[in-house]
Amino acid sequence: SFIIKKTVDAGKYSFGPYIAARYAADYHVMMLVDGDTTLIEKNQTLQSVFYDRFFSEKSSRCAGHIIQVLEQYAEPSDNIEGPLLECTHDVSSNPQKWDYIMKNCRVQEGHIVARTDSIYSLSANHQDTLPEYTPIGVEDCVTTGQDWERSHLLDNEVVELHLRDRKKKKECACFVNPPLS
Repeated sequence: SFIIKKTVDAGKYSFGPYIAARYAADYHVMMLVDGDTTLIEKNQTLQSVFYDRFFSEKSSRCAGHIIQVLEQYAEPSDNIEGPLLECTHDVSSNPQKWDYIMKNCRVQEGHIVARTDSIYSLSANHQDTLPEYTPIGVEDCVTTGQDWERSHLLDNEVVELHLRDRKKKKECACFVNPPLS
């Protein structure tokens, strides 16, 4: 199940805690992403990634993980389903473009995905935990500043593609080929 948030940025700071308070008991994992993003799975399904990261034998034992964000500019006239799906497909299926975007179009921090048995609130870029309520051995890796690969989902797992209406770099735009190396 997904609940997509499409609101102004100020709303995300009250929306996340509400969603966590209302639905955490019904789910094992929750994430907060913007309505103008899409998730790109690389080598596994989203469910497999979350199971491996949170509950399997090879789990990182972290209460939450940061999703890496890639930005692509989408022309306002392209803000309809067809061109946006085409842009997402182009980014995810063109190896040259994928490599360029991974190196040049990353945003510093993405949104959060967290175990619901470990949180009391979910905000845009962090899960708030209470150590006395987290399962034994589960840590808040995001706030402790531990190993980056332990607290972030990797680009071969899942990334968040943010299709924004403002251009930061001209090469980070839908339907623009990256410069030749």
